[in-house]
Amino acid sequence: MKILDKYILQKFLGTLLFALIAFSIIFVIIDLVGFLDKFIDRKVGFSIVIKYYLFYFPYIIVLTLPVATLLASLFSIGQLARYNELIAMQAAGISNYRILSSLLGLGVLLSLFITYAGERIVPYSNQKKKELYQTYVDKVGKRPKAQTKDISLQIEENRWLLVGFFDVENNTAFKVSIQRFADNRLVERLDAPQMSWENDRWILKNGFVRNFKNSTEQAQTFAELTLQDIRFKPEDVARVQKKAEEMSYWELKRFIEEVRRTGGNPNRWLVDLYLKISFPFANLIIILFGAPLAARKTRSGTAISFGISLFICFLYFGLIKVGQSLGHNETLHPMLAAWLGNIFFGIGAIVVLVRSNR
Repeated sequence: MKILDKYILQKFLGTLLFALIAFSIIFVIIDLVGFLDKFIDRKVGFSIVIKYYLFYFPYIIVLTLPVATLLASLFSIGQLARYNELIAMQAAGISNYRILSSLLGLGVLLSLFITYAGERIVPYSNQKKKELYQTYVDKVGKRPKAQTKDISLQIEENRWLLVGFFDVENNTAFKVSIQRFADNRLVERLDAPQMSWENDRWILKNGFVRNFKNSTEQAQTFAELTLQDIRFKPEDVARVQKKAEEMSYWELKRFIEEVRRTGGNPNRWLVDLYLKISFPFANLIIILFGAPLAARKTRSGTAISFGISLFICFLYFGLIKVGQSLGHNETLHPMLAAWLGNIFFGIGAIVVLVRSNR
């Protein structure tokens, strides 16, 4: 690594570290103010609160890193421009591409780090944080308080249970479908508006059975049907369903395969799956966008740089949310919806970078 790269990275990393610490403290203070009354009412110990926010910290870093990255880009490069150091580098025959190359390389490393953290660290820490909250604030341990929705559960090797809504307190499932497959082909399907746990048995009510054989279908209705050959209990059905952001890439991918296998529509989950790949690149794209922009703003002060950082990040994250919503509504293809923000700002970053080198 050359002296020029070390000099630029030193300025960038110093600002980045300061911004991460500042944003993390602000995030924790705001969150603590909102939950302080609950911690006090439940007499949660100080050590538990500290542990809670330590588990929260990885998610905070992943969430605030793009903003901190943009702020560090604008401050570090803006400072070089403000004190005419960029002009001196350019006078020595060094192009803006070369000046910014070290930051772009760091952006790639940050994106890879966020990808790893989102896959390994954040899901684990979020789960531990959730368990602490449930144990010491909700006082329910790992048991869910109310109901769960949209459950997909493999109850046997070739049999799946789909539940639209499950009432934990009454051990009653609604919008139930039990599907059996053979050679990846649906051969039997039980559908009922309600299924209840009575006398250690599941009972389907007011439903119908459909059997598929040789391209024909046979249907039969029933008032009550006791499931004698299926051994799963209410706690198996009522297991807490993780949100997409609480699952790793491979967990979500396996869940999508289950949805596909049972005939469900996986597009909503595909958007979140692709976002797990596209979102980490926010750090690289923001550096690519912010650093050339700062090189042209030779008179920008600290307040202006901070304002530009917040405005750009607001637009960027807003566009990501718009793409996510359009993907969930199936207005856009899941892949395009997940990459919409990166595509738009990536093109803008390339334009800004090319113009800054003229």
